[in-house]
Amino acid sequence: MKILKSLLCIAMAGTMLAVAACSGGGSDSTSSGGGESASQSEKGEIDMKKFPLYDKDYENLAYDEDDYKNAMSAPYWKGNVMYNELSLPILYENGEVYAKLYYTPTKVFAVKDQKLEKTYEEDKDYVVDKENKKLVIPKGSSIPALYEKADEGENPPEGFAYTTGIPNNIDLYTIWNLGTGNFVYTESAYFYGKYLSVSYAYDVEDLDTSVFAKYDATTLTAVRNKLKNGEEISLVTIGDSITEGCSSTGDNLHVAPNTPCYAKQIKTELERVYGAKVKLTNIGKGGSESKWPLSGEGSAALGKAKEAAPDLCIIAYGMNDSSSQVSPVAYDDNIRSIIREIKNVSENCEFILVNSFPCNPLYERDATLFDGYLKKLNKIAAEDEGGHIVVADMQKVGKYYMQTKKYCEISSSNVNHPNDFLHRVYAMNIVSTICDYKNIK
Repeated sequence: MKILKSLLCIAMAGTMLAVAACSGGGSDSTSSGGGESASQSEKGEIDMKKFPLYDKDYENLAYDEDDYKNAMSAPYWKGNVMYNELSLPILYENGEVYAKLYYTPTKVFAVKDQKLEKTYEEDKDYVVDKENKKLVIPKGSSIPALYEKADEGENPPEGFAYTTGIPNNIDLYTIWNLGTGNFVYTESAYFYGKYLSVSYAYDVEDLDTSVFAKYDATTLTAVRNKLKNGEEISLVTIGDSITEGCSSTGDNLHVAPNTPCYAKQIKTELERVYGAKVKLTNIGKGGSESKWPLSGEGSAALGKAKEAAPDLCIIAYGMNDSSSQVSPVAYDDNIRSIIREIKNVSENCEFILVNSFPCNPLYERDATLFDGYLKKLNKIAAEDEGGHIVVADMQKVGKYYMQTKKYCEISSSNVNHPNDFLHRVYAMNIVSTICDYKNIK
């Protein structure tokens, strides 16, 4: 059955397999701007309006499972605490072994394995290098490392075998090359089995908040008011394998720590924040492009979405459109048609349009397409004068993380599926457009 599920995670694109399927109050703009970093007041104090989730008592933080569950989908960049950032301990060719962090740690309070079952010991298993934003893995550590070029297929981890066919999600991997270099594709624990889950307080001066979606009190007012009033809302998510939940440990891989896909996390976070019930209908389909809901094959799924009479609809396409080199014009037509179909049955529905997180640069067919899709999404939102449509740009977020880490540290397939951390960030970025964390107690 696991092999069958892995087979469903593959779709043809040209002469190469395109991995895309999976079973299993203010004037801030919702689309990200540029060059906006975290700042402090002239006295050096934290601007709590910018960081409403800031924990002043971070020196006394200790890992607590309930705290993590509450923080799982809350935007970490609205505070100073990161739970379970996924990082690979890498053995570099010069003999050094370390795992990179996105931000300068002011206190590391837990380092666990990917399953969140084993806790590693500071100074014995790792040493915190604050200045260089990394965990150094000393000799004798019980933390297993991945060879620097394992993502290219060199010196793969023990227990995994190469196949020229379609790899299963147990112990196989394959190597692809589109003419720009070798890269591994797998749905197995080849990468994710080596992840460290690092929880730490960090220096907010390191944050570039411009890459994340912003809260705007003038947008999505209908759904927000319903949530504030404690009314049940209907949430529909439409998209490809990312929306379906591919590479999430909870909805696809079915291994610890069983992190839900981003769609389920959005439901949970909205319920946690507002105390209202959210009914989720997820029609994400692996391998699908933006035209799929409008096709005969996707008509039943679209019918299910329409039957749900959504108050909020999230549309997230682009990864497979890009692989198939769908033009921005055709993509725009498809997204507009999906919106019309939903509004025909749910006139007051509001929409969040998601620009997909990046694929592996070595897998990318046309580097201009995602930018073209984003321009079309922004235009759709701008044309809606009532603020009922906003955009969340995950492409920019993913590229922000790739400035620090390897692609396989945000994608456990190493091709185009987000890992648990990125599923969490998908949810965080999307709920940022809805929830006013400054005024949530």
